[in-house]
Amino acid sequence: MSQEILLRKRVARAGEIGLFMETPVFQEEWESIPRDAEVRAEISVPSTLKYMRFFRALCGLLAQNCEWLNNDPEFAKEQLLLECRHATYHVDKLRNKTEIRARTTRNLSADQWLRLLKRASFAVETKFLPGTPASAVKTEIENMIGERK
Repeated sequence: MSQEILLRKRVARAGEIGLFMETPVFQEEWESIPRDAEVRAEISVPSTLKYMRFFRALCGLLAQNCEWLNNDPEFAKEQLLLECRHATYHVDKLRNKTEIRARTTRNLSADQWLRLLKRASFAVETKFLPGTPASAVKTEIENMIGERK
């Protein structure tokens, strides 16, 4: 099982030990890790953390509001990436098949994130939530991730 969860290092409150998950967007993934489980962590402090959180929240919002996404944020992420043409094409010459797979967002630069988010905004307005203004979606996500007070 491989998941990506964003944690924050901060001074512990009474009774706490370790890194802390403070973004509700990752709550489901955080709770799926059993207590006292040994996990492998890759630690980095990306400059694009804000974009990553926004994109993750957008996928969660789409999963909740699009019935055909089966309330699955990972499936919503894959479908959104494919719709944004953030994909790789794999050709199997032996079977004469081409497979399209969503690319990872793990190592995107800030410029790449901005381009992807602009394409995602267009995809949300036209395919996923037609008729919903982009500003309303953006405001909802900013409220979800705590960007607005």
